[in-house]
Amino acid sequence: MISWAAFKLLAAGGLEAVLKGLLAALKWVLSDVRNALLAAFVPAFLWAAIIVVPDLREDLAETEQLLTDTQLAHLGTITNYIDASDEAQRQAKANVARVEAEQEAVTYEVTRNLRSDLAAVSARFDRLRARNAAAGDPGRANPAGLPEARDAAGRAAGAPGNPDVSAARDLTAQPLCPSQFVCLTIDQAQRASEDARRHDALIVWALGQSAVRFTPEGSR
Repeated sequence: MISWAAFKLLAAGGLEAVLKGLLAALKWVLSDVRNALLAAFVPAFLWAAIIVVPDLREDLAETEQLLTDTQLAHLGTITNYIDASDEAQRQAKANVARVEAEQEAVTYEVTRNLRSDLAAVSARFDRLRARNAAAGDPGRANPAGLPEARDAAGRAAGAPGNPDVSAARDLTAQPLCPSQFVCLTIDQAQRASEDARRHDALIVWALGQSAVRFTPEGSR
């Protein structure tokens, strides 16, 4: 009981001291406008320094980090776009080079075969000319493997093994041509045979070029 009474006395004295202090502070604040401004500024300053400023600093740090992350993400997007563009250009150049190489290969192969065929045709008709020349000169030797001029009409009309002269009865120049035959001179028959081979080679070349794939591998 004594201790409780002492505590009440102590609390009553402390409260009285606090009230006296508050009354004295209030009188000091009201005694001058400057004191009132100072009394308002000090709590506001303490509030800002202790609570507001740390929160602002934390928000600023989060904003700066967010800005940095956003900038890095944009930079990564730009870098990926540049890399993708470079890769697309590289693939396009490689595809163009492939298409040109395949087209050139088709052209080379068709041209090589055509030259070989034209050389064979030229050699065949050179032999025919030599045969006719030998037929007109009895003292001249007849090339081996070629028929005599008197047998040309029959062989031209029915020999299936010679595609260049199958439509001609006689390849020698004649003043008259029977109506049931198509008569050509040797030069005319050679030109017709060469043109036929050029036509066939053109078809083969066109088919080969159309078979070249223009789109890159894997694309549709």
